[in-house]
Amino acid sequence: MNNISIEELEEKIDAGEEVVDRYFDSTTTRVGTPRQMTSRRRQDIVTTNLDIPSLMLNELDKMATELSISRQAVIKMMLRRALDEHYLAKNQIKSEI
Repeated sequence: MNNISIEELEEKIDAGEEVVDRYFDSTTTRVGTPRQMTSRRRQDIVTTNLDIPSLMLNELDKMATELSISRQAVIKMMLRRALDEHYLAKNQIKSEI
């Protein structure tokens, strides 16, 4: 598998060349040289259980369907947003004192 820039890849596609088998690794979903997939920030992943009311779970599933992502991704996204808002509010209170 060869490394190639996006611009070069686009030129080859525009020229009608077949690029999928030559430049894409289907086992890693990456372009170029195969690499082991790791978590985004190489964080340790911990599995946890969470009890959620069924109505809330239905809402999460509905949102996941609307966004075309997994339920787990929705939960992570919402937790990240809540944590970010918490830290922003905490820093704003500090700066006002």
